[in-house]
Amino acid sequence: MQGLLQTNPNDHLSPPADSPLSPWQWAVQRATLIAETLTQDDWQQLMVQGVDVIAARGQISGDRPLTLTTPARQLTTRALLLATGYTPSVPDLPGLSAVAYDTPQTFLQRDALPVSVIIWGSAPLGLALAQNLRQCGVAVTLITPKPRLLPAADPEISQWLAAQLRAEGIDLRLNADLLAVTAQPEGITAKLTDAPITAASLVVATQPVANLMELGLKAVFQGDRLLTVNAFLQTEHPRIYACGAVLGGDDLPAIARQEAHCALHNALFWNRQRIDYSTIPYALPTQPAVAQVGLTEPQARQRYSDSQLLVAQQPLYQNPKAQWRNATRGFCKLLAHRDGHLIGAHGVGPAATEWMQTVALLMAQRTPWWQLTNFPALPDSFTEILRQTTQQWERDRWQPGGWRYDWAENWHNWRRSR
Repeated sequence: MQGLLQTNPNDHLSPPADSPLSPWQWAVQRATLIAETLTQDDWQQLMVQGVDVIAARGQISGDRPLTLTTPARQLTTRALLLATGYTPSVPDLPGLSAVAYDTPQTFLQRDALPVSVIIWGSAPLGLALAQNLRQCGVAVTLITPKPRLLPAADPEISQWLAAQLRAEGIDLRLNADLLAVTAQPEGITAKLTDAPITAASLVVATQPVANLMELGLKAVFQGDRLLTVNAFLQTEHPRIYACGAVLGGDDLPAIARQEAHCALHNALFWNRQRIDYSTIPYALPTQPAVAQVGLTEPQARQRYSDSQLLVAQQPLYQNPKAQWRNATRGFCKLLAHRDGHLIGAHGVGPAATEWMQTVALLMAQRTPWWQLTNFPALPDSFTEILRQTTQQWERDRWQPGGWRYDWAENWHNWRRSR
């Protein structure tokens, strides 16, 4: 249900006035229904396409040939694709085993909300849960040992999101060490280095891990090393490929889907498709949405000199539709090389996912950034912000004293004299 849960009482997903359900119950029920509707026909569609679907737990039991054993049968195969999904990670924290805590997944199964919640960790689903709970009137404290949220994201995205959470009333504790947790009559107490915090419930939202416990990988891999893959998503075993959670990182469906497509093609045929993460857009389930594609600004500055790099940023409040919709929270940031190619884009806003898909397509087609100044976007759309952002670079290119400005001025002077 990641990304489907919305509890803002001002939007159209709020329950009717005569509904016996609370906004939280209504949102969870609706998200569950949508998730079931979107996935109920997957198996049937696969079977129509000629795929044999076996709903059972399997374990690798042999190497030559590759053998997968289920409770009912034994299968041999030429190639194997590991796509296991995530499982919540349980950190080693004093007192955690003695208290009743939740993960973001188990918390969504609650029928009623507590009055206060401590969320430990800053996984994307934990951030979305913090915002949803605060909108329902729950007192939320978010604790993370990291100095900033989303370390892999662009720094301005992290700073903006931290400011947004604090503006919504969330008690954000960055760079905070959680020493221990204890059960108290009034709730669960989290011991920090400065002062303890007590809340009615504790949610552990640390980085999830791949669900590899029962796959029997020791039958084909030596030692306990993490799985590594090459550009074809091929592991150290030449006939075993991996994608998604197996490769680590956050639970991002957009990236996992592209990895699955590439790995499946290479497993079925030959190693011809290389995974290119630089053009894969992804979004986080925050409100408003956070999305990005390509390099962050620190990564770009490590790779290119200041004279080669172009950076432009446009606030959303200058977008006409954002003003009309009263949805001006956010911005668009574009990174490009002076030779023309786009190298990164980052956005926060109600339509940030749409911007990123557009930019990702242009990056994959190697379209120069100045084409965005004539991009055929509707003037009253959120996507207009892409043209607004690149206009900053266009104005710089046509400054008086530059060769383009001088050439155009001489050309038009010559035309006037004819």
